[in-house]
Amino acid sequence: MIKTLPTAKLIFIVSFAGFLALSILAARTVFAQDSTGATGIQVSAPVYNFQIDPGDTTQEIIKIRNVSDNEQTYFPEVLDFKPTGETGTPQFITGVEKNSYSYSLTSWVKISKEPITLQPNESAALNFTINVPKTAEPGGAYAGILFGTSPPKTEGSAIAISNKVGALVLVRVAGAAKETATLKEFAANGNFFENPPVDFVVRVENKGTVHVRPKGNITIKDIFGRKVAALDVNEKDGAVLPESIRKFDKENDELTWNPSGFTIGKYTATVLLNYGDPSKQLSETVSFWVVPWKVLLVVGIGIVIMVLLIILNIRRYNHWVVSRAEKKEHPTKDDPPAPSTG
Repeated sequence: MIKTLPTAKLIFIVSFAGFLALSILAARTVFAQDSTGATGIQVSAPVYNFQIDPGDTTQEIIKIRNVSDNEQTYFPEVLDFKPTGETGTPQFITGVEKNSYSYSLTSWVKISKEPITLQPNESAALNFTINVPKTAEPGGAYAGILFGTSPPKTEGSAIAISNKVGALVLVRVAGAAKETATLKEFAANGNFFENPPVDFVVRVENKGTVHVRPKGNITIKDIFGRKVAALDVNEKDGAVLPESIRKFDKENDELTWNPSGFTIGKYTATVLLNYGDPSKQLSETVSFWVVPWKVLLVVGIGIVIMVLLIILNIRRYNHWVVSRAEKKEHPTKDDPPAPSTG
C-alpha cells in the first residue's frame, strides 16, 4: 500500500507558502509626517477674489497679527504676480517686467504703505480699495498685498519674498472675457502595476484672458465597468491664471489610488472637470493593468506541483492495481493450491 502522508505534507506546505506570500505582498504600511513653523505674522485670508465692473470700486479689509514673541514692525507693499512653474506658486514682479505685464493690478490697488508696529499677539486691520478704470478690458488682473519686516527693496525685475507674508488678490473685470482651458495631460504613472498605489497627474492649460478654477474628479472603474473609486481634483479650489499651466498630482492634490485588499485586472480612469461661466467640461480616459505577478507565480507553481503529485499518485495506484491483478492470474509456486471441486 502506498504511503500518502508525504504528499499531503507537501501539498500543505505549498498551499501555506502561497497564502503566506499573498499576505506579505498585500500588506502595506503607511507613514505620515506633518510639520508646522511660525512665520511671525498671520494674515486673515490667503486669497481675495473679486468680480468688478469697469469703472467700479470695491473695498475690503486685510487683517494681520503678530504671532511672534517680540515686537515687530511690518511694511506693506503691493506687487503684481504671475505663476511660476506648474504648482500655482506666485512669482512677484516689478521694474521693467511690471511695465509689460498684461495682467497688472498694482495701479488699481490703494492701501496705506505706512509701517505697522505690533506687540506679540496684537492685531491690526487695513482697508484697501480696488478702482477699476472704465476703459479696463474684461479679463483677469492679479497682485499680492505683502508684509515684510524690512522696507521693500527691489532687485532688478524680481524681488525676494522669503521673509514676506501676505495675501493674493485675484480680480475678474466683468464682461465677455476669453475663457479657454484645455486638458494638457491626464495620465497615470504607468500602464502596468504589480500592486497599487497608482498616481495620477492632471495638467490644465489656460489659454484665455481670465483665471479659471477647474474642479471635478477622477472616476476609476474595473474591467466590468463597476466604479471602484473616485478622487477629487482641485479640492483646494486653486486657480489657473492666463497663459499658464497648473498641475494637480499626488503632491499637491492627493491624486493617488491605493485600494486595500487583493487587486487584479484592467482598470480605466476618467477625469471630468468643470470650469467657467457658463460651465464647460474637460474629459479624458486612460487605462492601466494591475497584475500581482509574484503572487500569481507562487500560486501557479503550487497548482502545477499539486497536479503533478495527483498524476503521480494515480499512476502509482494504477500500477499497484495491475500488479495485484497479475498475481491473481499467474500464481507462483509459493501460492497455495486452488481448492478441489470434487
